[in-house]
Amino acid sequence: MRRMTRWVITAAMLAACASPVAVPKPPESQPALPSPLRTASPISTPSKDPIPTESPATSPVVGPNEFTVRWKAENPTGLANVESIVGVARAGDVYVLVARLPFRDDGSSDTAAWWSRDGKAWKLAQEFPPEEQILTLTAGGPGFVVGGFGGGQAAMWTSVDGRAWTSVSDASLSNGVIAQLVSTASGLVGFGWRSDNDAAGIWTSSDGIEWLAATNETGLKVARGLQAVAAYDGRAIAIVRAGEANQQEIWETTGRADWTEVGPLSTKATVEQLAGGQRGWVAIGSNRAWTSTDGRRWSKGVSGPDVASDVIVDDAGFVAVGFVGSLPGETCGDQRPFAGHTWTSSDGRTWKLTPVRTEFKAAMVTRLLAVDRTLLGYGQRLSESEEGMPVGRWAAALPGATSPMETSDKPTSVRGCGG
Repeated sequence: MRRMTRWVITAAMLAACASPVAVPKPPESQPALPSPLRTASPISTPSKDPIPTESPATSPVVGPNEFTVRWKAENPTGLANVESIVGVARAGDVYVLVARLPFRDDGSSDTAAWWSRDGKAWKLAQEFPPEEQILTLTAGGPGFVVGGFGGGQAAMWTSVDGRAWTSVSDASLSNGVIAQLVSTASGLVGFGWRSDNDAAGIWTSSDGIEWLAATNETGLKVARGLQAVAAYDGRAIAIVRAGEANQQEIWETTGRADWTEVGPLSTKATVEQLAGGQRGWVAIGSNRAWTSTDGRRWSKGVSGPDVASDVIVDDAGFVAVGFVGSLPGETCGDQRPFAGHTWTSSDGRTWKLTPVRTEFKAAMVTRLLAVDRTLLGYGQRLSESEEGMPVGRWAAALPGATSPMETSDKPTSVRGCGG
């Protein structure tokens, strides 16, 4: 099995997949943290919201004001071939892209950060130490913050402008692995686990430089059951699996360590991605989608996107991206033909799969940004090279008011080696 099967991007990949890096694993009872490049997979628990298994349907003709994304390739410059994109963020007029570099012969790889003024022309800013694995990026703190693990502690770096990066040294990060970062009105929250006792961990910081390992009950409860977390307008929302009933709970904070339970999410399905915006909130996973106007009271799950690399909320509606099928060199992965998928919805109840153009039979968008009224997608183009894959950038104009479709397209489900 080639290098592609060893993508190690977030804690979900670290927990679920074999990796060439020696990494402490979270306890088996702790749900895996969300991964930006994970295709939907069958869940091990029964769901009140059945996962559709229908064959793909032809997308309906786009009607007046239906929300659709028409991607236009805008190939970036200055970026090397990479194994995978860790994250893309924007603060002020600066973009930062963090990616894992190609694997070496010994199975190890480095992580690097690039910066850009326009998101097209990039310059290398930082190659992080080989012993450190960077798993997450967020706009916050002094400008940008990345987290991961290495050298017996959580690896943390900050940057004001995306060009110069400074390593954070703090005793509270000892034995830590930070796989997810979010920014709130009060600072930053990092989720992951501790390598010394395989327990879930939560770390907080007001500035990204000085950190505390939180020990309060609510913060640790969120960390132990975290399914997905996102922040918008200073407030973070977390979807948490809790209790023997395996139900989901909604928790929120505008602070850092102290969280408040605000309601349930009526499903046992696995939630993989979460996003908020002025239009509300959306969660996706297991070929399902849930929406909320306030992040507290959520709709019943509906048939939704069959991908969950990233999701974004815009005034026009909701967009989810990712890929189906297997990457080059995988010998027993998802047996669907490879395709980069983009799903859109005006209301979160009916979803449309953008028809797959020839280009996206060998390319995928896995990271989304909305800048003014332009949707930007970053991802990769497939390559047979052992030296990673080229980074791609796509742009699409975001419409104004949109109208929902009458019915949803039908998602497909992962097909294993047995067909």
